[in-house]
Amino acid sequence: MSEYFGHAVHGDDCAALAQASPNITRRTKRVCREHARLMRMGSVLRAGATLVTPALTAIRDADSTTHRRTADRRLAIALSQLSHRAADGYFKPVYRQLAPEYYDNDYAVAPADIRIMHDIALYHERRHMPLAEGDPKYDPLTFRHVVPLAADMDAAESRFVETAFGARVLQELLGLHQLFPPGADSESKLRAYIMALDPVYLDTARYADMAAQPYHNLVQRYIVDPNFYDPDDPYISLAVDIQNGARPDAKRFADARETPTGELSQWGVSLALGIDYYEAAQAYMDGDIGEPTFRERALS
Repeated sequence: MSEYFGHAVHGDDCAALAQASPNITRRTKRVCREHARLMRMGSVLRAGATLVTPALTAIRDADSTTHRRTADRRLAIALSQLSHRAADGYFKPVYRQLAPEYYDNDYAVAPADIRIMHDIALYHERRHMPLAEGDPKYDPLTFRHVVPLAADMDAAESRFVETAFGARVLQELLGLHQLFPPGADSESKLRAYIMALDPVYLDTARYADMAAQPYHNLVQRYIVDPNFYDPDDPYISLAVDIQNGARPDAKRFADARETPTGELSQWGVSLALGIDYYEAAQAYMDGDIGEPTFRERALS
């Protein structure tokens, strides 16, 4: 889907919606609350599906000797990766439909304008809400261009610092070795680590320019016409209210479930898919479905 910002918001929204789902256990809901920052890191980690099933299987098969904190951290990352997959699974086809010129030209400019516009739209929709207080995602400097660290540092040097910092973040993510249970297949772990080392290619100048003065034709094309985001969407409004301190309302969650897909915004549809994945993970951990069914529901 969009870049790191959008994935982080999606992960936060899915974790909030889990609090209202009757199909999510109290333990999983607690993990979503207590490990919010770790889940945010996991939601931007590009490791595909390689670590989800091993983590959930280890939790399902755990005995009394399993360290609870380790199991909780594994669960937090696995769930946040499901949010990442749900967002990608919905929005990547949308991007190919709405911005075919980007994909038809071998990704000549990365990221595509539509992905930047989605990040910026989410930022502006929520930055003045209580949920943004103390949240670094909504810092006023988020969508401003990098400030040189020294008076004699030119733009090229500043960009180098940005890239180096991004690489360091990814290295820290890869340090979370507790994601895999003891004895996990080395080839699977290596594949996940390589996938996670996706290059940081964001051009903050483009973000800053488009955030300061969005192109009206792009707003109409990518945000308004396809109904990217509607604050009254039942999934969005419930997720936002919970993050703003409201009680998780099972009735509102049920009403959202009953809303036809055609009446939802694009962001709402992606959240519905994310919570479907969460509930499939819960059913797998509880032994209600087997691995093939879980993969079909959440990883196919």
